[in-house]
Amino acid sequence: MKHSMKTWVAIAFFAAALGTAYGRAPVGAAPKPDVAPPPHRHWKLTWKDEFNRGRVNLRGWHYDTGGGGWGNNEDEVYTRSPKNVFVAHGHLTIRVIGRRIHGKVHYTSGRITTRNLLSQKYGLFEFRARLPRGRGLWPAIWMMPQRAVYGGWPRSGEIDITESRGNGIHHVQGSLHSGNAWNQDNTQTRVYRLPPHQTTTGWHTYTLEWEPMADPRHPGVKLVQIRWFVDGHLYETQQGGWTVPPSAPRGDINAPFNKRFHIILNMAVGGNYVGGKTPGPGRYDMQIDYIRAYKLTPKN
Repeated sequence: MKHSMKTWVAIAFFAAALGTAYGRAPVGAAPKPDVAPPPHRHWKLTWKDEFNRGRVNLRGWHYDTGGGGWGNNEDEVYTRSPKNVFVAHGHLTIRVIGRRIHGKVHYTSGRITTRNLLSQKYGLFEFRARLPRGRGLWPAIWMMPQRAVYGGWPRSGEIDITESRGNGIHHVQGSLHSGNAWNQDNTQTRVYRLPPHQTTTGWHTYTLEWEPMADPRHPGVKLVQIRWFVDGHLYETQQGGWTVPPSAPRGDINAPFNKRFHIILNMAVGGNYVGGKTPGPGRYDMQIDYIRAYKLTPKN
């Protein structure tokens, strides 16, 4: 997604504009066709939120609030309001609300994190979600380091599990960010196009697997590998190629992606990633059915 000091490199994968005055997903309980981890992996559940218990599900979640562009020239203001972040019908909703005031549309939204609930180094992270349609909407599921031990963004890294443009509802994107300064962002990324007749407004399972793996270029060395899936389909693998921060111990080729990260869920409006576009007045919903985190365990 983005950090408060982030600048984005535009990636030309825009689908045809499908702007609409209202992008709210239909209300109703989400189906739960879980996508099983690969059979050769042994994963142990470490944390989950199924969003089946109403407001109690949000206890312990940390709210990021305020506006100011968040380093990306965004237009929303994040709030703690239950109008912007709430649990109902068995899922979490993060809602953008656009209101026209004195001829200008003002937007509120939500941005919540597991900073006080879950931070983890390596593992499998699974989300069942549906994303909104609407020009200028920027929904994201991503991760930031629990402690910026290597320095400010992007030196301590960023992992984007999935993000999308509301007017590009046939695509999602997964990315890593690293670098030595905010204006030296090393972005490793790939865009995934959904199968025909599917869009991001339907329910999909987004999964990230992150673990040290054998490095084929250096026998005996384990190099962090990060893999992105949509509905069980692997579409991106990154292993090396990121910028190792100068403050990392000598020879540590896995920095900065060898520390604990926490999860962030938010929906931005406008900003560099969506080309400065914004939707009209209305309500636009990003919905999460569940979040599950696992750690790899040895085979029995």
